[in-house]
Amino acid sequence: MKSINLVALAVFGTTALTGCGVDPGEMQDDASSLEAPAQEFTSSFEDASKDSGPSIALDGRAAAAEEGVREMALSPGLMGLTSSWYSGSVAAGATQHWYWNNSSLTSAYSVGLSPTGASTTSGCRFEVTRTWDTQNYGGEREFHFNIKNTGTIACGTNILLASQARASTWATGGIDVGASKSWTWNNANPLTATHVVGISPSGATSANPCELEVTRTWYAQQPGGEREFKFTVKNVGAIACQGDVQLAVVTGSSSSWSTGSLSPGASGSWVWNNANPLDRVYAPGLSPAGALGSTPCQLEVTKSSYQQVIDSDGTTERKFYFTVQNVGSLTCSGTVLLNYL
Repeated sequence: MKSINLVALAVFGTTALTGCGVDPGEMQDDASSLEAPAQEFTSSFEDASKDSGPSIALDGRAAAAEEGVREMALSPGLMGLTSSWYSGSVAAGATQHWYWNNSSLTSAYSVGLSPTGASTTSGCRFEVTRTWDTQNYGGEREFHFNIKNTGTIACGTNILLASQARASTWATGGIDVGASKSWTWNNANPLTATHVVGISPSGATSANPCELEVTRTWYAQQPGGEREFKFTVKNVGAIACQGDVQLAVVTGSSSSWSTGSLSPGASGSWVWNNANPLDRVYAPGLSPAGALGSTPCQLEVTKSSYQQVIDSDGTTERKFYFTVQNVGSLTCSGTVLLNYL
């Protein structure tokens, strides 16, 4: 049961390959306009305290090349990953900053994690705390991200880098240093899809790169039933610059279920057990429901993480955790879309 002040954790039954099923009664179950969406407000829910991470940036492409792509339970190529590599041991509470150079100019990137090193008494848990895009002088795009060991023991994780070709693109226009712009993608169909957005920055100088970050993404249902995908981009660099939005649509599905009713500001959290195969990158989405009068229903995935645990029979298990928050002003619900790249 969920309440306004408490986050409820729903744990589902398991299946052998694709994760766990949901409890009975919780299952629920055209293309967007090609016009550039309207620029919108910058929401008060925008990140207030992003993890700035360490100053040393680690080269993911070099790490992957050195390992020859780390051996995993299943081949990374099976799921179409861009690449995979191992983090090495990371102390509890510590953060690593990674980047992928020569990134595609027309794709959106997502990072998944497959932790390793759990003990019989403590799980190994990691989350991606931040992602952003950089353009270096000369035109190279780099995809940057921070991962954090949010568990209680030192351990490591396989880093799973996935990408999806864009379904649409448009220019951000100039964004000043420290400033943000927000957009709405109308008719965010199909209603079962997750939308993933990246930025191809431009305007780097010989002295400074252009650095743009998608700080927030969320979904709204308008009273007429239309689903909207909303996101905010912030200039996190040292110079004013711009970029091109790379909006991808993800329809690979593990499952879906209802959030149940959430009051404004309330959250619900879930764990997906047996999050297999181990090279799967999850991209949860939402299809809000319950807009009323002139007030939309607005829901956001605010946090996610991956954990490895050792079960009582001695086998290892990967779990995927995530939290959904009602970021609107109306009590409503929605469908969780557990999609993957």
